[in-house]
Amino acid sequence: MQLPKLNLGFGTGSAGYVGIDVGASSVKVVELRKEKDRAVLKSYGELKTAPYFKRTAEEISGTGGFLRYLETDIAAMLHDVLRESNITSKQAVFSIPTVSAFIMLIDFPRLPPEEINAAIPFEVKRYVPIPLSEISLDWEIIDEEEEKKLKVLFVAVPKEIINKYKRIGDLAKLDIRAVEVENFSFNRSLARRDHDTPTAIIHLGAQTTNITITKKGIIRASHNLERGSHEITRMLSRALTIDIARAEEFKRSMGLSDRPEEKEIVDVIAPVADSLFREILRIINSYNRSTIHKVERLILSGGGANLPGLVDLVTKLSTLETARANPFSKVTYPAFMQPILR
Repeated sequence: MQLPKLNLGFGTGSAGYVGIDVGASSVKVVELRKEKDRAVLKSYGELKTAPYFKRTAEEISGTGGFLRYLETDIAAMLHDVLRESNITSKQAVFSIPTVSAFIMLIDFPRLPPEEINAAIPFEVKRYVPIPLSEISLDWEIIDEEEEKKLKVLFVAVPKEIINKYKRIGDLAKLDIRAVEVENFSFNRSLARRDHDTPTAIIHLGAQTTNITITKKGIIRASHNLERGSHEITRMLSRALTIDIARAEEFKRSMGLSDRPEEKEIVDVIAPVADSLFREILRIINSYNRSTIHKVERLILSGGGANLPGLVDLVTKLSTLETARANPFSKVTYPAFMQPILR
């Protein structure tokens, strides 16, 4: 498991890597290769999960947990999306949902690094309700001169989850080279180590929302909300008495439109979006009260960030600089892909 950054060692002429994100509503894949010291996007693809995930492991075996869906169903979906995307690389990197990991920032006295490293496994026991033998643990010591204490950022992932990914990879005939908790991926692709502005990356998934606060490319806090963009879809479906697919279409196409003829749609969407972001801003304000490095900028990522008019709403609520994420800003890609990737 890679914590602060992912170093896969692309070589010239490498077959490249395929990045895989299995979400609640869709699976996304990208293929990257190195050309002239730049990561180049060769292909990408996305499939909705609904046609594939008809049965869950909980229904079959009576157990729940992460990635409830059957491993065979996930592997079948990966096979299809990789084929349809013309992705040929077998070297895979999987993202792990933040809700499946334990991420904490712990204060330590200014001890030598070797003493801190020795103490961390014992300190982690206070925060992770799983035996150390059953987790994969990594950490990074953060030393800021203006702080009286050192901070240690640690992430722990149950080995059961990592092993499930390995089994899925085997079924899909992929060589898993790394797994990474997704907010470290957000941080690396959207934040910069030379950027001093404290930033909150707000990742809006279908079922959950993650708030990652970062400064100089280092994560300072991570919070999860059991609310996501599908909440808007459900409310539209109920209010307008339409099916989920139609409600999702209205959400994506109209969003927070200011057109009078779409007022009925907006009157349903706006209160839900407003409520969600007020809750997110309460979390950010709580963080701000604990530090001198207050959040000054917001980046909206994930499928939910594509809601028309959302950036304007969040800017108004927060009074902070707000922008949609551009995860391809550090990647080269063909010009014909630009309209789609935007």
